[in-house]
Amino acid sequence: MKLDPASVAAWQGRAELEARLGHHREAAADFGEVLRLQPKNVVALHGRASSLTLLGEPERAVADLDEALRLDPRYSPALLARGEAQARAGRHERALEDYAAYLAANPDDAYAHFRRGASLARLRRDEDAVAEFSEAIRLDVRLLSAYIERGRAYTRLGRGERAVEDLSEAAELAPRYVPARNELAWLLATSPQASLRDGKKALEHARAAAELSEWRDAGVLDTYAAALAESGDYPEAVKWEAKALELPDLHGATREEASARLALYRAGKPYRAAP
Repeated sequence: MKLDPASVAAWQGRAELEARLGHHREAAADFGEVLRLQPKNVVALHGRASSLTLLGEPERAVADLDEALRLDPRYSPALLARGEAQARAGRHERALEDYAAYLAANPDDAYAHFRRGASLARLRRDEDAVAEFSEAIRLDVRLLSAYIERGRAYTRLGRGERAVEDLSEAAELAPRYVPARNELAWLLATSPQASLRDGKKALEHARAAAELSEWRDAGVLDTYAAALAESGDYPEAVKWEAKALELPDLHGATREEASARLALYRAGKPYRAAP
């Protein structure tokens, strides 16, 4: 697309479109052109920061958002974006400060409650995280990530039944949403709580997740193998765990854990998640 190099509106319009399409490197560059022409444009600072956060450059994002808030302390979207950047950098306590300041001005923003819940969960403040995810769901019943994260928090709190309820609800709301199907299958296949395990249902959800991801997602295939093992089909569990390990998605500790599961299945044993 040819642009008038002196048009702020043209650069900004293209940057926003690129960000929506997930082309964040290009979006960041175009927001940079906006800022070259208009250095005090807080919307462009915010836009570039959001793309930088998703590109794994949270420090540059925080710098942009600090500048946006210096220029306009009342521009609250920058607080939410800075919280996300701080969280991406692993500074969850600082992220919580930004989320609190943002929510003071925007108390009914479901996504912000979800983000605050996610940082609380990373800090292992799971009771507080559950409260935030619950508020996010109250405000937006279709915020699927909140069900998944609340389910994980319930699992860590030893409330497996509530976790199954949340993950089942997410799967019912969006049957084609792979993370919900995969997470539910994993819990039903690997829970240390015998009363929660259900090989048949685990296999149903795991197969659906694998089909929806076209059998190309290593994490999903890992879950499918666990469900097969829970159902007693160890030869197939070995086959699919081996296929998961052939894919490039698994790295480091995750790959080592998958290799250990493969050894279990070869020995005719199912995998049990740590309590």
